[in-house]
Amino acid sequence: MNNDNLINRNNQLREKLNSENKQYYEDLLTYIRGKSTFNREKDVEQILLDMLHDLIDAQSNGQSAESYFGKEPQSLADEILKTLPKSFFETLKLTCYIIFGYVLFFTIPHMVVPSTKLDVGNLIIFGTLGFFFSLGILWLIGQETYQTNKFKKYTSYVVGAVIFVSLIIGSVFLKTPLSFSLPGWWGIGTILILFFITTTIFIVERKRMPFLITIYILIVLDTLLGIGSRLPGLAELLTQPIHKSTAIWVILIAGPIVAVVCGFGTYRYIMKNESN
Repeated sequence: MNNDNLINRNNQLREKLNSENKQYYEDLLTYIRGKSTFNREKDVEQILLDMLHDLIDAQSNGQSAESYFGKEPQSLADEILKTLPKSFFETLKLTCYIIFGYVLFFTIPHMVVPSTKLDVGNLIIFGTLGFFFSLGILWLIGQETYQTNKFKKYTSYVVGAVIFVSLIIGSVFLKTPLSFSLPGWWGIGTILILFFITTTIFIVERKRMPFLITIYILIVLDTLLGIGSRLPGLAELLTQPIHKSTAIWVILIAGPIVAVVCGFGTYRYIMKNESN
């Protein structure tokens, strides 16, 4: 089975567990997935599925997850992770996904206005920082699963939030000499190339990360605006200044509508994806 089939099978079989065993197993699953950043995904998902099969058999024989796997699931997970080989390809893929994801997410919206300069240096710096931040978040997701000290847990959340906000602020205000404008057909061509890459990533990863649908919808809208703002006839309409009072009303009315539609659409998409 490929990775998607392994994950889908795991999601289906977990419903056979009782509430106590399910909680035990899902904590174990979250910890292993969070700590297996540099391991081959198929190896990780296969061993998780094998463990689930074993637990279902044990449950049918009247055993609990704790009695079958032990009272120290974190130690068990660490021992399992030691047996899994590291994968250079998985590491490279993750690196490309995170950096390309950052670049795509910030580049296309930034190119909506033709006169705005594209700062390549900024993208390189914060794309790299975003990669290390993402690794930290993945590590934190696994680490906090068995973290019993609430102070340490909430402190790590606060530190993560502060770093995330700092990256966003820094990406907005830091300017480098490696910046240039992409008006006209050069801009349209660049936007289409980036949109093609975005669509490819979305198609490949949509089942594993269904929340990408919201980001993808926003990028589709930005792509249409970016192309339209460079086409004769539409450029003047889309780039003319908007009065502040009009902008405030647009934000107040359209903002909540977009948030509700995107949120509800994402929820429906995730539910449909899980049911399949």
